Amino acid sequence: LRIDDSESTDAWKNYFDWLKARGLKGVDVVISDDHGGLVKAVQKAFQGATWQRCQAHFLRNVHDRPPKSLKHEGTEQVKAMLQAPNVKTV
Repeated sequence: LRIDDSESTDAWKNYFDWLKARGLKGVDVVISDDHGGLVKAVQKAFQGATWQRCQAHFLRNVHDRPPKSLKHEGTEQVKAMLQAPNVKTV
């Protein structure tokens, strides 16, 4: 556990460097929320790794956008797309 006073790119980069110094290696995929500082730090610290947005955070954002009358239907449709077995089904 490590505490910092911000979620800046530098703070996240320092955290990732600390993890690597403790033995973290071979990172291929990073899944996180879409915080700008975090995403930029992932790109700097784990060059070549794939970044993917967390589906839970994505669904929360999708749910917050439409009018109240469409929230449930819209969220359920996006969930179905995320769970589809292939692109054709989506």
